[in-house]
Amino acid sequence: MKINVLGSGYMGKQICSLFVTLGHSVNLWQNTSEKLDQILETEIKKLNKHFKINNNGNFLIINDISKLEENLTIETVIEDLRIKKEVISKLSFKDNIFSNTSSIKLSEIGENINGFHFMNPITVPLIELCKRKQYSDILLNELVMSLKNYSYEVINVTDKPGFLVNRILFKEISYFFYLFEIENKSISELKKIYKVLLKSSDPIKIVNMIGIDTSLCILENLNKDDNNIYVPNILKDSVKKGILGYKNKKLLRI
Repeated sequence: MKINVLGSGYMGKQICSLFVTLGHSVNLWQNTSEKLDQILETEIKKLNKHFKINNNGNFLIINDISKLEENLTIETVIEDLRIKKEVISKLSFKDNIFSNTSSIKLSEIGENINGFHFMNPITVPLIELCKRKQYSDILLNELVMSLKNYSYEVINVTDKPGFLVNRILFKEISYFFYLFEIENKSISELKKIYKVLLKSSDPIKIVNMIGIDTSLCILENLNKDDNNIYVPNILKDSVKKGILGYKNKKLLRI
């Protein structure tokens, strides 16, 4: 199956590598200056080892987004509404477009946009699917079945910022930082509580893993829909200092 992936950032590379590992042909539109071939080959090898398979598809790096042919297409660029709309507007087709957004309402991105939300890291076997309009059941079912064959759970969700996973996850992350910054609770005591009650959950580790910049964007977007979501100042300061988490090996430490 041929798949287009829009964006070669942290999630774009992971999603592309996963599809190649599962045997698909991927056209990856590059929007970074990285030399991607070796990075992708390394990621694909890791996924081969994780899934215990060696059934690779292939990938092709595309620099001109307008040259992409109509295939099932997944947009993976930064959680910024303006940028997502701008990127998608450059496509020469309007059908079978899905966004990997984790915090923006799909209808705001475009009336023809569906949702296909992967977790980070990509090996977390959970995917949120929001089916809206202008997509092929045949193409979508083929892709979903290839994921389910490797134990991915695909959950159907409705068009709401954060879908289900991030509304749950970032509610906890938000409140953790609220207690720390606003109520001045001890960070060590908070970590102990979260570890015991939330099955070893560590919000700081999760934010570093997802990406501090991405986590900040998600919290800011969710806050627009629910003002009970707290946006931590420490994340804003970290991003200003270029501390982005595991993606650039500069970690948030408290």
